[in-house]
Amino acid sequence: MADPRLGPTGQTLTVRERAELDRLRRTLRESLGGRLASRRDLLRWSAIAAGAVATARGGVLPASAARRAVPAWQDGEIEAGAEIVVPFDAFGNAVTLDPHRSADYGGFWVMYPNVWGGLLRYDELGRVVEDLAESYAVSDDGLTYTFVIRPDAVYASGNPVVADHFVASWRRALDPANPSPLASFMLPVSGAREVLDGVDDADLGFSAVDDATIEIALAEPASFFPSYLAAFVWSVVDPQVLEEAGETDFVINGAGTGPWQFVDLVQDTEFVMEPNPNHYGGVSPSIARIVWPILTGPEAAAEALDRYRADEVVSADVPLSLLAEVEEDPELEPELVRLDEFQGTTRSLAMDFKQAPFDDVRVRRAFGLAFDRDRYAEIYAGTWTPTTAFSPPVLAEIAGYEAPEGLGFDPDTALALLEEAGYPNGEGLPDIIYHHPAGESDEELERIRAVLQIFEENLGVAITLDPTLSQEQIDELAADNGGRQFDIVWWQNVAETPHLLSEVFRPDSPNMAGVFNWSEEIEPLGDFDPGADAATFAELMVQADAESDEATRNDLYRQGEELVLANAVYVPIANWVPMFLQKQWLRGTRQGPWTGRLPVRFDQDVVVMQR
Repeated sequence: MADPRLGPTGQTLTVRERAELDRLRRTLRESLGGRLASRRDLLRWSAIAAGAVATARGGVLPASAARRAVPAWQDGEIEAGAEIVVPFDAFGNAVTLDPHRSADYGGFWVMYPNVWGGLLRYDELGRVVEDLAESYAVSDDGLTYTFVIRPDAVYASGNPVVADHFVASWRRALDPANPSPLASFMLPVSGAREVLDGVDDADLGFSAVDDATIEIALAEPASFFPSYLAAFVWSVVDPQVLEEAGETDFVINGAGTGPWQFVDLVQDTEFVMEPNPNHYGGVSPSIARIVWPILTGPEAAAEALDRYRADEVVSADVPLSLLAEVEEDPELEPELVRLDEFQGTTRSLAMDFKQAPFDDVRVRRAFGLAFDRDRYAEIYAGTWTPTTAFSPPVLAEIAGYEAPEGLGFDPDTALALLEEAGYPNGEGLPDIIYHHPAGESDEELERIRAVLQIFEENLGVAITLDPTLSQEQIDELAADNGGRQFDIVWWQNVAETPHLLSEVFRPDSPNMAGVFNWSEEIEPLGDFDPGADAATFAELMVQADAESDEATRNDLYRQGEELVLANAVYVPIANWVPMFLQKQWLRGTRQGPWTGRLPVRFDQDVVVMQR
């Protein structure tokens, strides 16, 4: 069971002060000129951060790299009018280039901000920064967000951006007859759920106060809402272009606000970007055209690597299947980038509370204590780093959140717990089957068998691997059984708070109810009371999801995560280390746990050096 946002996006780089710097610069640019402060001025001032630090970029910077005052490429000559080719693996998803109709897939999350803009966007760590919003303020009760649009917000078409355009774009995404696949990121808004349900008189919480001011009313306080608002489903599109060019061709006719604009789409083959001369942040002084060939299928990564070797593309993902080949190549190895700092994803073991033997917390904990994470890292050749915490490391950087430690490796205690539960040395356990979707490579299946062997070596328990069912059949089996008996799951952080805990583990979450079934109804057993802990967790999440104070919020989430780990709701095992190749003459890119190989944006700092 994997987060649908996971794709060839990977993960490193920190820029904590960049948002504050941009915000301060914009604020200082404005002057009252002796007049009285207007409501707009007050809203702008309410968003000013204290202090700012200039950030420099050059090449692919590691997260710990020192900041410099000027881009590193200023040390050499750049190539003007350059064309670069960036492979795009769509993983079977349709490429429409429409921000309101595209699938919830990682590659779109990173590529689209080059063209489509909203009020907020993500940086390379997944932190939220302003895009078309010059500033914003939140009401004391956390229910109303008021945004001021930056005065230089203009579409690639040349038309100015006004508040009504956002409202129209968001209503397009929430069209009940054709809702966006990312419509769930709009559900915190008052009336959004009713609109999607087709309620005719639903009062939707979007309003244009004036041309430069937008208010969004929430159904209930949500401290994570700015992260949801940065999703590409909230992009604004030029209504004039949409009307004139139509529902299909508007995407290649200047309807966006990003530093680039789509100018061509050859279905299932490639799409092309050229600079948006009207972008408020300027454009690259070097790159004049970006061609994105669409690669898909099991050989996509290998094809991208072949093209990289032939100098036909500027970058290529390096999955585990290609890692040894790259590391052994003296020309490729120096260009290999490992994003091993501030990872943003976590892989975990997950077991169903309603299916034996995992209806006993002692068994769940035994499986957690018997798992050798160092061995797992060896099996996966260092592409995963061991962890016992569910919340990924990036949250320490972007949210100041220190995740609690979970169950470590202790096979002796694991065996004792299993015996206490009535299964000495694993004897008497019912069959445990891990269903992995059909179509996997032989190499990956061998790795999975080696992972399952860890339990047999340390616990005396054999887990059967069944790789014969499709994902649809696995889902149907889980529905028939009321849950997934044993699974290996993978989640990516999507908020600059630890809200992922609430999204995944809340007993009423669709990711828990009917899947792994941690609920208030579970009876106590010995020293453990998973039902009471589930109820406490739910209460903590209600408070944490609404809390505006970071320290208080983090404490609430930490209490909740401790309950998750104590009950082995999930047993976290590792954080992913994405790897990719990038030509050394492409400079100024910023990659991190949110972006992986694709830069956060091909902005004015990204250039091609003279080769």
